[in-house]
Amino acid sequence: MSIPTRFEWGKTKLGRLPRRPMIAGAGSGALAGIAMGLFAGPAGVAIGMWLGFTVGFVAGMVLAHEDDSRTRRTQELDAIIGITHGSMGAPPGSIPPRPMAADELEDDDAPKLSTKEAWLAEWLTPPPPSVAG
Repeated sequence: MSIPTRFEWGKTKLGRLPRRPMIAGAGSGALAGIAMGLFAGPAGVAIGMWLGFTVGFVAGMVLAHEDDSRTRRTQELDAIIGITHGSMGAPPGSIPPRPMAADELEDDDAPKLSTKEAWLAEWLTPPPPSVAG
């Protein structure tokens, strides 16, 4: 068995620590409790510190949970839109391909499009399938 290095030991120790919002909430809650407890004397300081620590830690847990759920939802939406998975901006299968312009056609029997028609065919978006009649 190998002896764990300092780096591995530090990594496992950091993995067991609470997340930053919980630490920040607990610290600020304890400081606020101490400040409020100063008005009541030493017993107020002790009680205020522990109550502030507890309330701040719970608030930090809620913030961390909300941040995790927001991050998860953003990742889901990115996958749906196609930012992280798939190809972003690809048209759905219901939109037919655009007609080719006259200079792009190879057949001589194909219909010739004017410049205006070619531009319209290339740049105008076709109507949705429910509107096309």
